[in-house]
Amino acid sequence: MIKERIEALRHCMAEWGWNAAVTVGEDPHNSEYTPKRWCQREFISGFTGSAGVVIVTESHAGLWTDSRYWIQAAAELEGTGIELHKMVSVEDKDWISWIADNIPAGGKVGIDGLCMSMNEATQLNNALVPKGASVISKPDYLEALWPDRALLPQGKVRVHEEIYAGRSRADKICWLRGELERKGCRYMFLNCLDQIAWLLNIRSNDVEYCPFVISFALVGPEQVWLFAEISKFETDVISDLEKDNVRVMPYSECGKFIGTLKASGKVLIDSGSLNYETGRAIAVCFGQDNTVSGDSPVEVAKSVKNEVEIEGFRKAYIQDGIVQTRFFKWLEEEVTAGHRITESDASDKLHQLRAAMPDFLDESFETISAYGRNAALPHYTTVRGRDAVIEPHGLYLNDSGAHYKYGTTDITRTVPMGPLTDLEREDYTLDMMAMIDLAMAIFPEGTPGCRIDAIARRPLWQAMRNFGHGTGHGVGNVLSVHEGPQSIRQNLKSQPLLPGMITSDEPGIYREGFHGVRHENMILCVPAGENEFGRWLSFETLTLTYLDVTPLVIPLMERRELEWLNQFNNNVFNTLKPYLDDSETEWLASKTKAINIG
Repeated sequence: MIKERIEALRHCMAEWGWNAAVTVGEDPHNSEYTPKRWCQREFISGFTGSAGVVIVTESHAGLWTDSRYWIQAAAELEGTGIELHKMVSVEDKDWISWIADNIPAGGKVGIDGLCMSMNEATQLNNALVPKGASVISKPDYLEALWPDRALLPQGKVRVHEEIYAGRSRADKICWLRGELERKGCRYMFLNCLDQIAWLLNIRSNDVEYCPFVISFALVGPEQVWLFAEISKFETDVISDLEKDNVRVMPYSECGKFIGTLKASGKVLIDSGSLNYETGRAIAVCFGQDNTVSGDSPVEVAKSVKNEVEIEGFRKAYIQDGIVQTRFFKWLEEEVTAGHRITESDASDKLHQLRAAMPDFLDESFETISAYGRNAALPHYTTVRGRDAVIEPHGLYLNDSGAHYKYGTTDITRTVPMGPLTDLEREDYTLDMMAMIDLAMAIFPEGTPGCRIDAIARRPLWQAMRNFGHGTGHGVGNVLSVHEGPQSIRQNLKSQPLLPGMITSDEPGIYREGFHGVRHENMILCVPAGENEFGRWLSFETLTLTYLDVTPLVIPLMERRELEWLNQFNNNVFNTLKPYLDDSETEWLASKTKAINIG
C-alpha cells in the first residue's frame, strides 16, 4: 500500500512540475501529537514515530528521523522502498542539505505550507537559492491521495477552572498585553495549541493525549479573536469567554479574517512555530516591517508553575503513586503465580487502575509497556498480538502518565520480574545513579539545562555507556506532557532553568536485542540559597512511586546516592500509606525497606 501511495504521489508531482515533495508530521499548529487529519507522514510512509521528514523524488524516497526511532523506523519501513536516513538529533536539518545536493538546477520542491513552519520553509528555500531552485507551497497536497482522510475533531470545549489554573483568563491576557507593549507590539498571533489553552484557560480532547482545542488566536489591544469550530462550544463556555472580550470565530475563516483586518501597529509572531501559509497572510495584512518575529512570552510563562499548579502536581503524584503501587504489586503477583500476562495486559490493567481514581481525565501519552528486548526501544509501541509475554525473569519497563484535573504525570519504572543477569543489574544500577545524581544537583541561577545534562550522564560515561535521547523535558499543567522552553539535553539551548519549572529526570541505557533500563522522576526547580557566589537552584522530586532496590549492585554506588534513595523510598511509603489497604501497605513496606549503608 505504501509503495502505491508513493507512486501516486510521484504521478501528482509530475503534473505539478515538482522535483521533490516534502512531508512533515506536523499539523498547522506545530503540535507534537498530531490529530488524525494531519498524520500525513504516517499516511505516506507507514512510520508511526512522532518526529521525522519524508522526501520523495522521481527516483528516491527517504525518511529522516533521529536516534529515538532508528530501530522502530527500520522495522516499519521494511518493504516500502523508503530508505532510512539517520539524524543524530531532532534538531538536525540534514534533510535540507540532502535536497539541496540532489535537486536539479531550477527545480521545484513542494511542501504543505500549512504544516511547515516559516523558519523551516525559509531554511529550505535559502538552501535551494544557489541552484536557482525554489519552494512551492500547496496546502493539503496529499488530499487527492487520501479519500478517507479524517475530519477536524469535534470534542467539546470546557473551561479549565481557576482553582486548578491558579490565574484567571483576564489576568493572563492583561499580562500578555503588557509584554507586547514592552516589545512595541499591539497584537500577537498564537498558533501553538498549548499556549492558547493556557492563555484562555480552555481545554478539550481534540488531540489524543493532549487536552487541546484545535484553534488559532489573535490577541489585540482590546479584543481576542479565537478561531475554532464554533459547534464545539456550549453557550455557557461562549459566555464565559465573552466576559473577557474573547470572540469565537470559525476556524476556517482565520486566514480570511486576517486578510480583511484593518489593524495598525506591529504584530508579534513566533516564526519557529507559525506555519508558512498563515505567516504569509499575516505579513500581507500587517506589512513585512510591522511583523515582528520573536519567542512567544507565553512559552516561558506557562512553564513556570504557580503555587496552585505546583500543589496540583503534588496531588497528582500522590494519585499516581497509589496507582503504581497497586499496579506493580498486581504485576509481580500475577507473573510469580505463573499467569500469562502480556505487555498489553499490563498496559490495560494500569489504565483500569488510573481510570478508577478521582479526578482522572485521560492518559497523558500512550503507555510504553515493554519487557526484555522490547525495552531497548526508547519509544516502543505496545501492539496487542505482537507484544511479548512478561516472564518471571529479566526486566520490565513501564513509561506512562495521566492527566488529572489539577496536574499531569509522567513516570518510568524499570522493575525486575525475577532473576537478572549481571549485565542487567549493572545497567540498572548505573542508570539509577544517573537519575539520582541529577536529582541532587545544585547549580547557579541562570544555568540552562544543557549545562547540567552531563551530571546525569557522568555515571554512564565513566562506564562508557550513553543514551541518545534528552535527559529531561518540561511537563505542562493539564497540557502537553512534553513542553518547553526548558530541557535537559546535550543540544545547546540558552533557556535557563527557573524556579517553578517542572522537568523530567530520565536517563536510560538500551542494548538492542537484550534489554533497556530507564528510571524517571519529575523534578521541580526550587531556590537552594544565596551566598557571596550568587543565587543557587536545586530540585525537589515530585514523583511518589517506589524505586526497586533489589537489583542494585551496591558497591558501585556512592554513599550520598544510597542516602538519597533511602530517603526517597521512605517518603514514598509514609506519604502513600494512609491511602493503601493492609496488603498494599505490607507490600510497599517490603519494596521501600532501607538499604543498609553501614
